[in-house]
Amino acid sequence: MSGFTPFPETRWTAIRALKSDDSAARQLGWDVVARLYWRPVESYVRLKWRATEPDASDATQSFFAYVLERDTLAKFDPDKARFRTFLRTCLERFLINEHNAQTAQKRGGGMVTSLETAGADGAALDPADPEQLDELFEREWRHSLFAAAIAEIESLCTTDTARLQFALFRRYDVERGAAEKLTYDDLAREFNLSVTAVTNHLHAIRVKVRLALLEKLRSITASEAEFLEESYALFGARGGAR
Repeated sequence: MSGFTPFPETRWTAIRALKSDDSAARQLGWDVVARLYWRPVESYVRLKWRATEPDASDATQSFFAYVLERDTLAKFDPDKARFRTFLRTCLERFLINEHNAQTAQKRGGGMVTSLETAGADGAALDPADPEQLDELFEREWRHSLFAAAIAEIESLCTTDTARLQFALFRRYDVERGAAEKLTYDDLAREFNLSVTAVTNHLHAIRVKVRLALLEKLRSITASEAEFLEESYALFGARGGAR
């Protein structure tokens, strides 16, 4: 036995659930989206507004509360754009509306809130390089996706063998710094294993992580075409999508 519990097929569940008549299903979809996109949204706000971490966190919470209250995400049309593009558009509109509202409040002598004062030079909406913002959002989204998949795999490791495989994976693929010259021989000595055992264990756990990533990806894409496009971007080969 591998010590891994099979994970369920999710096949677009999160995105489709956002439009469901079932409130429990909508909440499930919302939870998945919020977990995977919280960090990308927060990082985007920090860069665009040059905000402090607490201010960016507050703005992110306000954004997700805003789209939840108005059921905005249920308006997503997969024929017009990727979900991530749609969410970015919603975020941009929210930030502009917040800026306009806070500017009006400032002119009226009211209290100025965090986003209005986020920029140290007072130019909160002086945009950063659009390409830099795009790259940041994409990078943080990938990080959230990988982190969610890895956390799920760790929770499914229920035997000594599975936990050993995950420990090897974490040491070599997660914790190893770019400058650290860690080899399979080093791992074998560190874990008191043969190099062959290290190789086999790492191969097994990487397959599990890859499959978990694909299932996470399926849950937040709205069509087979979008899933294939996203999996190609992640793995560089359409053959990775099963």
